Amino acid sequence: MLRMVGLYLHPAAGLATVALAAYTASLGLRSRRPGARALAARRRHRAIGPVLYVLVLLDWVGGLVATWRFRPEMGVAESGHFASGSALVALFTAALLLSRRIPFDPRARTLHPLVGATALVVAGVQVFLGLQLLP
Repeated sequence: MLRMVGLYLHPAAGLATVALAAYTASLGLRSRRPGARALAARRRHRAIGPVLYVLVLLDWVGGLVATWRFRPEMGVAESGHFASGSALVALFTAALLLSRRIPFDPRARTLHPLVGATALVVAGVQVFLGLQLLP
């Protein structure tokens, strides 16, 4: 029973994190429009961003632990799923660092949504690579 919970906890958390990332990205898109609704979307996007970043980090660590603990037949860091998860951590880290510069750096305002969109695409790939690893 513990093994099954351990095997499916990481994928469930990962799926929830990807859903939150998609929602956060939609807020980012809505914040680019003029008006009061855009301001509210921008505030929500800014508030969710750090939480999303922590969830991505926890999911990455959770995947390592789940593989090490419950899938000893697999190498801990040998799959494409691990590589894309590591790329996600790097992309979300870049998005976080860029977000801190948005108020005063036009390059950050340009790059932040591109990095975020790339992270969302990689997250979609991540889901499909992870599905192949389910028992």
